[in-house]
Amino acid sequence: MSSDSLDWLWEDFNSTCLVEEIDDDSLDTVNDDNSYTSSNFSHNIDCTLLIGENEIEEEEERKERGEGEEGGEGEERGEEEEEEEEEEEKEKEEKEVKEEEEKLNAHIVDDTNESIPEIYPESYKKTSNIEKLILFCAENFIEQFKVKYPNRRPLVLIPQNECGVPKCVCTTIKPSRLVYSDLIEVISYSQFVAKHITYIKLENPLALPNKIVSPATVLKTQTANCFELAILLVSFLIGCGYNAFVVYGYATEIVCNNNLKKIKIDIPKESIDEQESDSESKEDIIDDPYVIEPMIDLCNDYVNYLMEEEKNKFIVNDESKEIEFDNFSDPLFGKRIHAWVVVMPLETDDDQYDISEVVPYFIEPSTGERKEITDENYTGIEVVWNNNDYWVNLQPLEGGCMQYNFNLMDTKNWEKFLPLILQNAQRGNFKNLEMPNSWVAAIEVPIDKYLMLYPNGKKIVPYMNAIEEFYADYVRPNGLIKRTTFYTEPEYLNKIFIQEMYKNRVDKLICIDTKYDVEETETIEYFRPGRDDYLKKHKFYGDCNNIKTKRLVTFYNLRLDSMAQIIIDENSFTITYNDRSDLLFWHLCVFIKTRNNDSRSINDKRKPKVYVVEKYLRNESKHKDLDIATITFDLDSNSIYVQYQYGEGQITQSSRLFKKPTYSSINNEKFNPKSVTEDVVYPYVGLLKTHEAYIMLQDMIETEERALIKVSKLEDNVIQILETRSRERSEFKLKINSLDWDRNHRIRKLLQDKKDKKHKLATIKDSIALSLRDKIIKHFRQSTKNQFIRLKNLFEMKKNELLRLTKSLESNDVERRDRNLILCSTLKNELNILTLKLKRYKESRIKRYNNLATCINSNPDYKTLLPLKLFV
Repeated sequence: MSSDSLDWLWEDFNSTCLVEEIDDDSLDTVNDDNSYTSSNFSHNIDCTLLIGENEIEEEEERKERGEGEEGGEGEERGEEEEEEEEEEEKEKEEKEVKEEEEKLNAHIVDDTNESIPEIYPESYKKTSNIEKLILFCAENFIEQFKVKYPNRRPLVLIPQNECGVPKCVCTTIKPSRLVYSDLIEVISYSQFVAKHITYIKLENPLALPNKIVSPATVLKTQTANCFELAILLVSFLIGCGYNAFVVYGYATEIVCNNNLKKIKIDIPKESIDEQESDSESKEDIIDDPYVIEPMIDLCNDYVNYLMEEEKNKFIVNDESKEIEFDNFSDPLFGKRIHAWVVVMPLETDDDQYDISEVVPYFIEPSTGERKEITDENYTGIEVVWNNNDYWVNLQPLEGGCMQYNFNLMDTKNWEKFLPLILQNAQRGNFKNLEMPNSWVAAIEVPIDKYLMLYPNGKKIVPYMNAIEEFYADYVRPNGLIKRTTFYTEPEYLNKIFIQEMYKNRVDKLICIDTKYDVEETETIEYFRPGRDDYLKKHKFYGDCNNIKTKRLVTFYNLRLDSMAQIIIDENSFTITYNDRSDLLFWHLCVFIKTRNNDSRSINDKRKPKVYVVEKYLRNESKHKDLDIATITFDLDSNSIYVQYQYGEGQITQSSRLFKKPTYSSINNEKFNPKSVTEDVVYPYVGLLKTHEAYIMLQDMIETEERALIKVSKLEDNVIQILETRSRERSEFKLKINSLDWDRNHRIRKLLQDKKDKKHKLATIKDSIALSLRDKIIKHFRQSTKNQFIRLKNLFEMKKNELLRLTKSLESNDVERRDRNLILCSTLKNELNILTLKLKRYKESRIKRYNNLATCINSNPDYKTLLPLKLFV
């Protein structure tokens, strides 16, 4: 049969016998052919197959009850009155029990509250028995505290969670630890919480929040108030093994509102390679034997130390005066509610325990900064708690936190929540009472959110004189992760300094410092090791694309030419070398000043040169009068001036001045000995002979030619570096880790292409393509037919089995009959399923064929053939 024909689609499916068997409704009434005298029996068979035995029994009981009610209505009336009286008594008892339970569970919301979102786990919406007991005891503790200390603020012990269900704050802490290797200790977790969560100040600074959201919800919404932030951070710190507590107390307005606009930060100095430059300068001083030694400092170090202390005291006094002024101007000073974290030392028996770690310290969760207990921004503490217990501070709230005794075992200064309950437990009221496990879901941060680091990948922090912008990795296309802009005025009008930090740049750029001045703009670019040109620092003034711009280029000590630094000026450039084999360490090239001061492009070379100077270090293998120290090639006066190294105990240098002949007379005139002028420190050594002076002059001329070629190459090298930087500024690229599957689209595409790659065979002829297509259609037809036949045979087998079991119901054996009824019900369900499968198979055969035909028609190997017909 031709593959273009669609008749075969119907021949295996349009069997009338099969359709009649599938559509035959006699399966539901298969017992009607058998004449049973018992109507109940036939009823049981039909109903069992349809609704099951349990429902039949219930109907029979209802019928029996109905018959009994018709026969004895008068007798049951008296019984009903007695039952009503008993029910009323039971209702009264139930009401009393409910009232007692309501007193205990007054704080518990109905578990079937439909207003609670279904996205939260059951532990968020319900309270266990132990939680109910803790809440009941917490209410008693709060009431006793109010009576004992009527002037104190209310305790935050059983606030509501996000579902409106009261929970103990101790159970809100969920000790956890994230799986990321960067988070290992207190600093990393504090900074992560401060960056990842947006701080929201309390609506009323004098009132406790109505609800406290769980740490898991905080990580999802990435917004939290001070209490929620502190609970989240304490959950992480306890999970890492720290003895951390949530603190509920009072702080200043700056801390409570996280208002950093009243804080002034200093402009960063050029400190990225400041230490390296200092060490290099010291090495240069040591290597240079001719440098003048500095004068001896006759000042007393102790006097200098005292003077610096006095200056620091004045600075501290000024800052304290500013803080006192701010506190005095705040009418709510000492009353603003705030929550933060305190980390206390772990109990240990180690005698070598560091004393500095024993002192407790605070952590401000909104900024992630560590604060000492003497910090004046924290004015008092009401309560501290962790996941095990709850402590109320009994010490005076006035005077700051530095006066507190943080020994929580001291019952005179701290009152615990659970020990009071344990005393009652000894009397027999409660047994084995302890703080229940946390009801909070697992604290997890998905990898995509963790890599974003900040909410939406960006965070802006304003200060008094600056604005800091933070970005996550790969959020900005240029790799920017931090930008700090400094202004002269608090209104952020005039920029004076900008520092930009970069990461994952292909050009290894890590920082750009831009300093704005009235005369010119200074820009410094810093680079990590790994560039092809080994660039370390690039400092320039004004236009970066002008070859005449003043700039300083510094390299790492890895270049083959040992170049360390280039100073480029309007008409010169100076090069410094380190550890060259020819002992060259300084190179100067001066160009002719041009009248036209217009900007020149980077690739415009400057010609001609005025003079070139080269300086060399001392070569101990040569005599001092033969060891060259400085060579000056004066192109304007056509001369070469050579200076030699200093001898031991000498204050003057030997030198020689060579007058070069003109190019037209080099081969025509004889050598003039007067063209060489010698200045020798020790004349008895002797002057150069004529042939020696001639040979030296030729050597100097060749050296000058090599020096000019070297200068040209150096200028080309500088131009290449500047062109590369100009291109990198406009066409920046980011480096992506090959293991980063989400971002590395190139590697992912290569792997996918390799996976999808197919071997390209030779072009298939039309006859072969037609034969292959016919085989595909034939195979599809046979597999479709076989699958349908298997379903059909299975249906026939199940049907015959059902008929056989139906005939066996004539037996009088009750157990066998009941067993066969169950089997009949099972077979009926299986037959219904097979009927649906056959029906669905018939309906989908055309769609499956059309999909195959479309795939074959779109294959380029079969483009030359006539397309297959589609069934509409």
